Amino acid sequence: MRCFSRVEYNGTAYAGWQIQDNENTIQAELQSAFSTVTRVPCRITGAGRTDAGVHARGQGMHIDLPETVDLKQCENSVNAVLPHDIGIYSLQRVNDSFHARYCATERSYRYYMITRKMPLRRDQALWVDFEVNWDSVRENIAALMGKHDFTAFCASGCSVDNKTCTIREATLIEKNNEYIFTIKADRFIYKMVRSLVGTLLDIGRCKITDSMSDIIKSKERSRVGETAAAHGLVLEYVTYPEVR
Repeated sequence: MRCFSRVEYNGTAYAGWQIQDNENTIQAELQSAFSTVTRVPCRITGAGRTDAGVHARGQGMHIDLPETVDLKQCENSVNAVLPHDIGIYSLQRVNDSFHARYCATERSYRYYMITRKMPLRRDQALWVDFEVNWDSVRENIAALMGKHDFTAFCASGCSVDNKTCTIREATLIEKNNEYIFTIKADRFIYKMVRSLVGTLLDIGRCKITDSMSDIIKSKERSRVGETAAAHGLVLEYVTYPEVR
């Protein structure tokens, strides 16, 4: 039977989501845990890949399990086997045609930035230890809304031809020495969110004089700022019409 689950993880100790030779990855840990619990080889398919050091709160995945598996017991057992920095929740049966990647309709990311040194947040937020005009950052965030070709923000190694994404929400909020950038879209391309954040910060500290709108229209990677560090990024949620 095909099943869906949410996955939460701290990506600090991992080389990303996707299985890689001689590397510790989220997908490998999940497959090992499910295989141990069910005593059959299991293959996990995720909604998308996250890079080394990136975290997730509501990643989506699917897996085919034997019909005899008790899902609540399986969820508890898998969580007991998984390392402390990975957990699953909402394990449930779905239609056999369900696909964690292709059935997703929206993905939501948050990038966390702190304006003072916070040792307890060192693996979950970027310490912005330079002056930033946050009003300028907010003004340029507005240019992200809508449907655009984000070729300029696609890092080398991107294997997709279609670089058009529809941004449905893009906001920046401030709270207790922290700035949280939230972005929701139908899809994202390789390292796009981190490239956007790095460019916004470079605009905010006047390292880049071009506007976000002009950079998007240019489709030129050379006009984009530094790629923001991975540890500030969290895949918050992947939306599906048929599951929560």
